[in-house]
Amino acid sequence: MPATAGPSKTSTQKIDPVPPAQSVRAAAPATTETDGVASIADTFERLLATDVEQGFAALERAPGSSPKIDVMLTDLAEVRSLFAQLAANHVRQVRDFMIDVRWGEATIDWVGICEPALSSLRRAAEKLELLELCEVLHRFSATLTEAQAHGARTFDGERRAALLRTYDELSAVMPQAFALDLDRSQREAVILQSLLLQVPEVKKVTVDKLYAAGLTTLEAMLLATPGDVVATTGIDETLAVAIVARFRQYKEQLRKAVPDATRASERDTVAELTARLRQGHLAFEAASAGWTREDDAHRKELRHARARTLLDIQVVLARLGEVDRIKEIERLPFDRKLVHLESFLEEARDKYLA
Repeated sequence: MPATAGPSKTSTQKIDPVPPAQSVRAAAPATTETDGVASIADTFERLLATDVEQGFAALERAPGSSPKIDVMLTDLAEVRSLFAQLAANHVRQVRDFMIDVRWGEATIDWVGICEPALSSLRRAAEKLELLELCEVLHRFSATLTEAQAHGARTFDGERRAALLRTYDELSAVMPQAFALDLDRSQREAVILQSLLLQVPEVKKVTVDKLYAAGLTTLEAMLLATPGDVVATTGIDETLAVAIVARFRQYKEQLRKAVPDATRASERDTVAELTARLRQGHLAFEAASAGWTREDDAHRKELRHARARTLLDIQVVLARLGEVDRIKEIERLPFDRKLVHLESFLEEARDKYLA
């Protein structure tokens, strides 16, 4: 059951959004200890401790007295600001879930992943007297619980609309942690283009026609029929059927996927694809020694297979929010792409398990 909002003994203090010129999500402070002083991350862990009273011991104060923090912070407003920054990483699964909701393909399995983060964040917000945040978190959790009780596999119709409404309230109260627009648009652009380029015969001119016709979002492509694509773009019907089939295949993959907090499925997929990519690259390098017409045809086939595997990897990385990493990989020669991907898998294991 969702926890109730905190006491209303003080007025609400909103977490002010960052200036428009900056990113919508502030970078969290370093999470290591320096010179023997407990880090801000350690303080936040206490804020999110299972025993709330013990967890917030650092913030306890008598009525009318100033808050006392053992990390050399002397102003509660400063603690609230740091809280907002650290909350951005704490609720990353919630953002991933809501991006799927906006794309229309979120499954009910996400609820069990999101609720622990939402509950601990709400406890911390109550102690910091962020009353409006507490209230909106309570409403969002209640909406999740109601949708889960309905028994449907995915969020759709009014349940989806209700989630989007309450989440918009969360984004307004704490944009540093909950804003989606930048994350969603960057991920979506990569996924959309990668899926399109995996379809044989799709060239830049085809992509331009689709975008010019307004088919610029995953939701639009997942709902489109071959007839829609032909009517709005004028492209060949056979190609339109292939494009729609690829997006329906992707939709089915999402329906079958069971998310988890460690993103183990996505990490396993990247690992398998990276191993396939390395094998394909070694085969391509070996085939480069030949000079016959058959060798040329074989190299071309291997090059295309290698490119399709790399596009598959980009789709999964985009779902994980690793858009900057994708851009970095694109600039590297092929040998170093593989090294970078293998290094990512080691980093991701520690990141998501933590």
